[in-house]
Amino acid sequence: MKLGDVADRMYQGPITSADTVYLFKDYRQGSDNKTIEVLSKELDQWVSVESNILKPVVRSGRIRRYEAIPSALVLFPYEVKDNAARLYSSEEMKRDYPLAWSYLNGNKKLLENREKGKFKDEQWYRYGRTQNLGLWEQPKLMVPYMITKLAAYLDRADHFYFINVTTGGYGITTRHPAVTLSYLCGLLNSRLLDFYLKRVSTNFQGGYLAANKQYIEQLPIRTIDFADPADLERHDRMVALVEEMLALHQRLAAARTEHEQTNLQRQIDATDRRIDRLVYDLYNLTEDEIQIIEKGGDS
Repeated sequence: MKLGDVADRMYQGPITSADTVYLFKDYRQGSDNKTIEVLSKELDQWVSVESNILKPVVRSGRIRRYEAIPSALVLFPYEVKDNAARLYSSEEMKRDYPLAWSYLNGNKKLLENREKGKFKDEQWYRYGRTQNLGLWEQPKLMVPYMITKLAAYLDRADHFYFINVTTGGYGITTRHPAVTLSYLCGLLNSRLLDFYLKRVSTNFQGGYLAANKQYIEQLPIRTIDFADPADLERHDRMVALVEEMLALHQRLAAARTEHEQTNLQRQIDATDRRIDRLVYDLYNLTEDEIQIIEKGGDS
């Protein structure tokens, strides 16, 4: 089956239509645990905002295979519940988030004038588009848009956000009975599917390619027959290896000495090779076919 067939949703990051107001690449802890100081690009100054209204954002270059590092914050004036987002009322904003409300009011004219004045109403502080706003605080795979190698991060409870597509990527969920998120994460990070994507996607300078939805939804997904003991064993082995990779990358990010980093990277490389061999087995590749992937998977 194709990824587009097994995915429940494949969605892009929220679109604010005013990233200079909502998105903050520089930030620091505020004077207390309830606030964070953010550098507003629009105002070119530091402002204090309630931490509970800010969401962690992963941007291009900070997401790789089995790893995602948030590098920005976004002001998100919505309540998320059951994968649905509700815009806070102005009364709620004044009461619960007075600092954020004051900051938004300082940018009210700009926000109202988005798209030739379409936002001149009581909800002038809402995002430019309402699609997908509530879909980020759930278990999901995060696939970056601009890549040199197909990559996926399994976000179970971090609640990381992408903003837009080109600076982020896609979130993927699945409820297909023959596929799990952990298993799918291993497939998407394999040499085989990377090899496939590089032959259907658009190439850019510097070896980059676009993981557009139209391309990644074509990826061939080997589904699992959970009634078959051999298939179940392969699935469980894949899940265990993916868990190991996620843990190893966390340890690598926290490693302080060069010796520890080198040792962990060797373990990651070895586990990566085990996943690739398992994928070759799952897709029933011959040794000759495997050699083609191994030699051309990075081309």
